[in-house]
Amino acid sequence: MSGAAPDSGSAEDPDALVRRDTVLIVAVQIDAPPPEPFAAGPLVRRWQRADGNDVYSTATRRAEYTSQRLAPLLWDATVRWHAEVGSQEPSPAGFVRTAVELVRLNESALGMLRRMGTVPAANGVVLLHGSLPAVPPTQMPKVLQRCAGIDPNYRDGVQRAWVARQLPAGCRISVTEREAVYCTLITARNDLPPLNEETCPTGWSTEDLWLWHMYHATNHSPGPDSPEKLNGLRLPLLSDVRGLLGLRGLVLVGTNPDPGPGLLKNYYNGTTFHVSTLYADALALARLHQIMLTAFGNEVTRIASREPQHRAVAQLERDVLVFGRGYWAANFGRRDTVAAVNRTWQASAGLPQELQDLKGDLGELSRQVQAAETQTSNAILGLLAAIGLPLSVGLGIWQGLPSSGLTALGRTLAVTSVVTVALLAAFPGLRRLFLDLWRDRRRE
Repeated sequence: MSGAAPDSGSAEDPDALVRRDTVLIVAVQIDAPPPEPFAAGPLVRRWQRADGNDVYSTATRRAEYTSQRLAPLLWDATVRWHAEVGSQEPSPAGFVRTAVELVRLNESALGMLRRMGTVPAANGVVLLHGSLPAVPPTQMPKVLQRCAGIDPNYRDGVQRAWVARQLPAGCRISVTEREAVYCTLITARNDLPPLNEETCPTGWSTEDLWLWHMYHATNHSPGPDSPEKLNGLRLPLLSDVRGLLGLRGLVLVGTNPDPGPGLLKNYYNGTTFHVSTLYADALALARLHQIMLTAFGNEVTRIASREPQHRAVAQLERDVLVFGRGYWAANFGRRDTVAAVNRTWQASAGLPQELQDLKGDLGELSRQVQAAETQTSNAILGLLAAIGLPLSVGLGIWQGLPSSGLTALGRTLAVTSVVTVALLAAFPGLRRLFLDLWRDRRRE
């Protein structure tokens, strides 16, 4: 019937989806700890488990559940702040914000950035917690694209401007940031509504279509190579949730009906809890890795653009070593799924290879510095031999003369100078050493 409301669970029913939980992760520059209403430490969420026990996502609990090594990097009061918000006007794309978290590099990493000759574009990340708007399910992928799109040239930059307004004083979006990394959970009241079923590749389920469209944040039909790409992005999960994970972020969909967050023994309550806590933490840590590696790479480029200096190269080598044993080596312990989120995003962003390339570049710079220092030492030794030997012989002869006065000394020095010039002229190697040493001194 014309004008009739869509059936519950249909692709056009705005109420067909129960959860649209989303965390947007954006690289930012944090100049100072944020003022009130921000409080130190991570956002605390409560999960009422089916066994009757309540779990709270405090800093202590997160460290106990994963690894104590992560505490000073992700949850310490000196690196993380949070603020919960009440009723807020949605973003231009419809994103409804419920909380904001800031995670900054620790003091050791900040010291590394301050020692660099290049100004880093970011030193932390902001986590915007909220939900996607209640729109017909067929529009959800496009809505996610608009919420994550923070390019200043995308839709006149209105979403980027909104994100900037959510940041406290002394915090701003990185100038290089163009799209937020997202962590999204979608569940349905009944079965997941159909989504472009007519273009569904052979063997795909409705959950696969949802994963594909939400991960890529697009309504475009899957291409011929989509099945292979889909399998390459799958995140192994248990029970009622399926997931895709890659450079764009983490997308989770529920495979069974969701009776609603109000039901205490609802399985998806735990998934919501993990999306806003540990899964978001894993992506935030990976993005901090990316920020540091980008800064290191820019510093290598700066140092290599001129004659590398021993002190600068040695300092950078030490900083990379500390980073490798600190941030990079920290992990989520035996929590395999959370650790997989961190490692997979690192790999998708090419960070392991970037770290290896960085070490290789530093090794080459170190070799060049050593070669330059060896060349300078050889030049000095050569000049000492070319000048010192004639001079010492001449002075020895002068001291043995019957009359070793100033006139004889002058003649001796003159002869010594002539011999030195003759040696430089006769031996091209000595001449090159002298010229190289002269150029090195001029550069300094």
